[in-house]
Amino acid sequence: MIDFTSAHQRPGRPLGKAVVTREQGLCLHDISLMRAVAQGVDARAAADRYLPEVHADERVIQSYLRRISREAAQLVADMGDVSASEALLKRCDPKPVAQVQVVMPSLEQFAEEEGIEDFSEAEIIALYKERFAEQAKPGVRAVASQQELNLALRGLATVQSKGMTLPQPLDPVLRWFSEGLSAQLRGQGVFVLHDLIQVINTHGKHWYKTFPGVGKDRARRLVGWLVEHEEYLQASVIPRCRWDKQPPTSGGVVSVQTPSPDLIGQALATVGGFSLRADGPNAMAAGSDAEAVSSWLEAMSFKSENTRTAYIRDVHRLMLWAREQGKTLSGLTVSDAAAHARFLGNPPAHWMSALPARRDTLDWKPMRGPLSASSAARALTAIGHLFSFLVETGYLVANPFSHIRKVRPTGPLIDTRRSLTSREVQHLVSVIQGLPEDATKRRLVALLMLLESTGLRIGEVARTWGDLVAAQGAQLDEETDSQTHYLRVVGKGERERFIPLRQAVIDALEAHRRDRRALVQAGLIPDLPQIEEPLISVLEKPVQAALASASGALSPAGLHRLIKAVFKQAADASSETDMRETFEHATCHWLRHTFAHTVLKASGKDLPVTQQLLGHGSISTTGIYIKADMSDRVRAINAMPDPFAKSPTTG
Repeated sequence: MIDFTSAHQRPGRPLGKAVVTREQGLCLHDISLMRAVAQGVDARAAADRYLPEVHADERVIQSYLRRISREAAQLVADMGDVSASEALLKRCDPKPVAQVQVVMPSLEQFAEEEGIEDFSEAEIIALYKERFAEQAKPGVRAVASQQELNLALRGLATVQSKGMTLPQPLDPVLRWFSEGLSAQLRGQGVFVLHDLIQVINTHGKHWYKTFPGVGKDRARRLVGWLVEHEEYLQASVIPRCRWDKQPPTSGGVVSVQTPSPDLIGQALATVGGFSLRADGPNAMAAGSDAEAVSSWLEAMSFKSENTRTAYIRDVHRLMLWAREQGKTLSGLTVSDAAAHARFLGNPPAHWMSALPARRDTLDWKPMRGPLSASSAARALTAIGHLFSFLVETGYLVANPFSHIRKVRPTGPLIDTRRSLTSREVQHLVSVIQGLPEDATKRRLVALLMLLESTGLRIGEVARTWGDLVAAQGAQLDEETDSQTHYLRVVGKGERERFIPLRQAVIDALEAHRRDRRALVQAGLIPDLPQIEEPLISVLEKPVQAALASASGALSPAGLHRLIKAVFKQAADASSETDMRETFEHATCHWLRHTFAHTVLKASGKDLPVTQQLLGHGSISTTGIYIKADMSDRVRAINAMPDPFAKSPTTG
């Protein structure tokens, strides 16, 4: 009879890290772990693949494997299959079986057994390697007995069908994860497995950053475990939150991934019917809508990168919409143009996703929600630019968007009220000062000081140290510090401007640059000449391509993520409802509005100076900030005489 006595912990020996509390018998991941080990996979590699937490201690893995294999063997023996029970115990021994050797035949014996004596020596060697390659793989234990393995697998199949516990949506996290991890999850409001899936789907792939102590590796393991058990959890981790690569999408609105010329061609599949195409030749020598749009893209190369990106995105959305209507670009009418304008403000549900997603995932949608009046106006301007180009070059005979694109929102395009008060700025500063002193904080300080003191647009932050230039003597008066440095910025319309930087801002940027140099010395990012080094850089690798450039400069998306994260911290740290709501809605552009109001007050409402610092093409745009200064309005109204006020002498 087999001895199934449990192995007790030796006195004074800790259980190790991440010991899973199993209150209800064997679990599905236990079966997967034992099956892998039984088939020859190294215990550490199998644990890393199947267990929901990281077992950093090899001793913990061996102890855990020994415990579950004895429990499984006991179940199999109780069902009367003693031979399978014995085989299960032998095959699931976590210790490497270095002594077990497979007696492999010589080449002559192998050729005789296979009846291939007439084959060439090279062919026999190739077949020999193919037959015995599995035994030679590193990290895979030699299979001593196929019969023993079959018995062990039969035992595991019995356990899986009779004595296995499956996770349920409302299971407490402590039932499946270690006490330490469960405490961390419960501290953030995650009490059951369904809560964990909701949190991951809401916060995205980097959800673990809001859970102190979880870490990237453990998060990857947890998500993998949830994905493998989603059949039983009645909920799925959405594709953008998974760590395994997802297949590209196909069909429907999301089949076109990025607005490149090739994909635009897919969106312009030929459909018969009405067409505005001219009969004669055109200046582009275009023979199809796809060729015409490709020529427009070439012409767009002379515009700024931000304008070009926005225009292409808006036109790409139109093409997807037209294809859904069964029409081509040249087949759109004035009625279609009006319908598309209405669509921008009220898109159907299958076009929208509340959460951001990569274009190569199944849950990507073209829109995050209805466009605002100003965004819709900009989109129609971009579309109008395309159609005007096609008419002027002789490809189309008319522009169906010629009047639709002139629609404008009822209010100003700039809502300058979206700015921070001095109290809110001081609150933000106090939150940042309370962060741990590390490279992340130094980068955040450098970024916020740069934005707060320059009013840069988020797309203008990708400057290099080569854009920092010393002021020339002829540019300064006697009262100006000769050590002043300017930041050279090229903004909208390729307009160049120079913004003075305070020394404190330069010092903060230098501190961040020293942290970047440490990454360079570690070989994580390229070593560049100083004039090419970005002012705001990544601090870790690898980084998603959408969040940083090859030089390590943070992209607008990466900057947006940093700013929104610190604004959320400021919101959470505030006890005032209004202030919390302000920081919950604030974006990077709010800092630009804040800068504009601050400069106007500091300069005595000097519009030309403020216009130059902000890079506005028209001074009337800068004037909007003066109109939005509600404090001045209140003071002006209060200073007016009140003819209806009673005189103190008349009572």
